[in-house]
Amino acid sequence: MKEASLSIVEDVEKGCYLMIRHQRGINKGYVNFPGGKKEAGEDMRSCVIRETFEETGIRITNPVEVGYIEFPTMDFYVHIFKSTAFSGTLTARAEEVEVFWQDKKTLPYDQMRAADKDFLPPILSGQYVKRRYYYTPDFRVKRVEDIAD
Repeated sequence: MKEASLSIVEDVEKGCYLMIRHQRGINKGYVNFPGGKKEAGEDMRSCVIRETFEETGIRITNPVEVGYIEFPTMDFYVHIFKSTAFSGTLTARAEEVEVFWQDKKTLPYDQMRAADKDFLPPILSGQYVKRRYYYTPDFRVKRVEDIAD
């Protein structure tokens, strides 16, 4: 089982979100948020803080879990956190990601994967989302289910 975090960092004063564009791997060219795989012995809160810092140079201090999504066909399980308190300077790991602040009124949904386009609007409107996404072998969403509590 692969557990990971996704970090939605909001600059409330400036009305923008910290986003990344992947430079390699299965998400190359796609835009979403910082995050990554949990390390052995690490809890999810520590994971999201570490991954956000490693990918962007931004250190978050108040991550709150706002969603949970599963990708069973890929054995991938993601805890989604939102933060509004942070410090640091944008410093991308250029070989991995491009990092940038995006105005929250103009999120680039046309550059996101189908699952991101699906779970992001309800989360950003304040709902806790718990969903399962099933993919085809060519990485298309085949089925979406809400996960009951």
